[in-house]
Amino acid sequence: MKSKVIFAKIMVQIAALAFMIFMLLPIYQMIITALRPANLSWEVPAPLFPEKITLKNFVVAFNIVPRLPRYLLNSFIYGLGVSLLSMLIAVPSGYVIARYQFLMKRPIMILIIYANMFAPIMLLIPIYTIMKTFGFINTYMSLILAGSIFTIPLSTWLTVSYMQTIPHEIEEAGFVDGCNQYNILYHVVLPLMAPALAAIFIYSFITGWSQQFLLALVLIKNDQLMPIAQGLYQFFSRSSVRWNELMAAILMSTAIPVALFLSVQRYIVRGLTTGSIK
Repeated sequence: MKSKVIFAKIMVQIAALAFMIFMLLPIYQMIITALRPANLSWEVPAPLFPEKITLKNFVVAFNIVPRLPRYLLNSFIYGLGVSLLSMLIAVPSGYVIARYQFLMKRPIMILIIYANMFAPIMLLIPIYTIMKTFGFINTYMSLILAGSIFTIPLSTWLTVSYMQTIPHEIEEAGFVDGCNQYNILYHVVLPLMAPALAAIFIYSFITGWSQQFLLALVLIKNDQLMPIAQGLYQFFSRSSVRWNELMAAILMSTAIPVALFLSVQRYIVRGLTTGSIK
């Protein structure tokens, strides 16, 4: 019986390892392509190990698309704006939902879940109409507001879930000491919510970053305001694709969200899972 349990555990680990390799293989191939000299002939299937390694593709990428740093900056601004706006709205909203009883509380919570079910492409037309009405087309605000629509619902739920793990007595002690509601939220609750805030920030940033391409298709026409996803299309021509330089540019574009994720990764799992187990 014991040997069967050990065998089952080994098979599960092998399956998990195989799945992980399968998931990481495209990323590995992207890295190999970015480091591979562009003048080498292509082989089918592509080799698992590069014949030669060069960093020239990263330099050439900036020559092909001179505005690549501008596009990266734009994407960072959009992602940061979505994250800050999501936190600004989700944290107070989640605090009120978690701490107070009021009319229509349950329908509001159901509505928040329902709002999270919409894909960006389903709302492109109404989003464009609203942004055009307020004169936000071709502005940073258009993409930030549009991206926040899809991050605020889940961010609010994360806040509610985490708030339920913070004892009421801590806030009551603050009221006894003479703090008002805003001081309690800012000086007492927010420091305790650091893991949840980190999870909300990274989730909103990555989601806002990944949705920029679709939203920018209808909201951004000015080349100076294009995110990196639109800039990458300049590596495509009518007859060919600069694959090596394109992969190098993609690696550079993913460096920002990956760096942010690694910097706060120890908070993310705690912020996402706290409240799920009582």
